[in-house]
Amino acid sequence: MAIPPARAAAADEITVDKVVVNGGKPVVVGTHAVVKFPIAVTATHASGVYQANATLFSPSYAVVYTDGGQLLDCAETKPTTTCTGAYTVDPIRLFTQGNTPAGTWKVHLHIDAWEDTYENQDKYTFKLLRATKLTANATPEPVQKGKTITVRGTLTRADWSIDKYVGFKEQPVKLQFRKKGSSTYTTVKTVTSGSSGAVTATATAGSDGYYRFAFAGTGTTASVNASGDFVDVR
Repeated sequence: MAIPPARAAAADEITVDKVVVNGGKPVVVGTHAVVKFPIAVTATHASGVYQANATLFSPSYAVVYTDGGQLLDCAETKPTTTCTGAYTVDPIRLFTQGNTPAGTWKVHLHIDAWEDTYENQDKYTFKLLRATKLTANATPEPVQKGKTITVRGTLTRADWSIDKYVGFKEQPVKLQFRKKGSSTYTTVKTVTSGSSGAVTATATAGSDGYYRFAFAGTGTTASVNASGDFVDVR
């Protein structure tokens, strides 16, 4: 009886080159709008990768499957293949348990090559965050040079338990200024949001330009910049 030759490089393990969710940016979800985002999984095996599954799950085990069911679309090329898919998150339907799903999610991968199989549910992660809103209104307008400008705004974030935006208190918020004709904001000072998310800061009027508030985000909440409010200094 003939003995078949030993498998060559095709018997090596599958290597996952990269997993990119939403282009590498956090997935930000508000209260009502359905959010769609992509995934791209690149893997290598000499025998060819022909099938991949990527299931997403949160710390509280909310689960999201691809729009196509479970399998990604693999354009089979040897030895490296990229498999792609898309996901849809409806916050009203998915987040019935409230805000606990916000934070770091994991990607449960299952990849099949013609001569090997790969599975991992802990290595690849991404952020799914509560959406935020931030306003800024500077007064007075116009203002005399050297006088005090007061900027007021409100920081709110999505509360999935009640499907509304609520004030985000006790958070550091930066007051920033962009001089007319410039494209760059600089930080003037940092203040803390109040109990209802209210933010107030003052500055000395020096030149025409735009004032805004900026929030860097947290591990569960997205960053946000308010629209700049122009102040005419005379």
